[in-house]
Amino acid sequence: MPVVYRRPSSISAVWSRKIGYFVIILLLTAWIGHRFFDLETSNAIVVGMLASAIAALGLCLAVIGFSMLWLVGARGGRASFVGLCLNLVALLPFGFSLYRYVSLPEQFDVVTSSDIPIEWLRNPSRPKTWLSNDSSGDIMLNLNNSRIYGQLTERRYEGAIDRVYRAIRAVASEEKLTVIAREGDDFLSPDEPQIDEATANDATSIPVPAPTPRDRINAPVQGQLAEGENSFEGSTIRLQFAKNSLILGVQHDILVLLTEDETATFVNMRAATKQGPHDLGLNAELINSFLSKVDNRLLGIVGAG
Repeated sequence: MPVVYRRPSSISAVWSRKIGYFVIILLLTAWIGHRFFDLETSNAIVVGMLASAIAALGLCLAVIGFSMLWLVGARGGRASFVGLCLNLVALLPFGFSLYRYVSLPEQFDVVTSSDIPIEWLRNPSRPKTWLSNDSSGDIMLNLNNSRIYGQLTERRYEGAIDRVYRAIRAVASEEKLTVIAREGDDFLSPDEPQIDEATANDATSIPVPAPTPRDRINAPVQGQLAEGENSFEGSTIRLQFAKNSLILGVQHDILVLLTEDETATFVNMRAATKQGPHDLGLNAELINSFLSKVDNRLLGIVGAG
């Protein structure tokens, strides 16, 4: 009588595939809730960590399924492969975040220069969550030589401050930054013309604001300054913005500081995340990207910082 060999089925392989589908759906739900709805960052991180732990279990079950296939020829090779791929994909965000958490300084507030104080116009609100975030801690100065932080440098432009200001406002509009507060730009025309894409790409075509008449009654004698008046009116501008990152929806507070002397305009930036003790390098990348786009708009007048 012929012997019919019946292959056993691997339960581990089947459950690995089920877990893989589950964690992918769980991560997508958390991302959609955080990016487009009101799911707090701290809660989204909890869901992500839970999904990563479940994905690690699914990965182990996939390995067991492959072992059963190799040792006893158990069915489930395809299910193990699908489970392996799905759980690895689910673990990628956690692995990348862990790598950055370990390799980069633990900072959530980053500036371009340690020599110039860059103070907020409005102190950003910090939600009280389980994520510790000491807003009084030291900010990350430009002292790190890593690929991310090593590019954080002050910009120097051989141009008037109004020209640099308009380029920064154009880039901020492109990046969908929301203006929270501003200071020192009153000397510019209040009826600021809109900059379209054609003219904004050419820094030389940016219109210069027309001078506004001033009341000369009780004006100081030429060469003298009124009480409390600055000798270089409009030499400093501060712009504070808020932004939600495009993909992750992380909330950033941004401050741009423009200072002008007789020959050039200097630009410094500060960026901070609202939650967590570690920004995983996101603030430094935001500053580098923003200033690079300003450099492109003002190509030809960039000097050494």
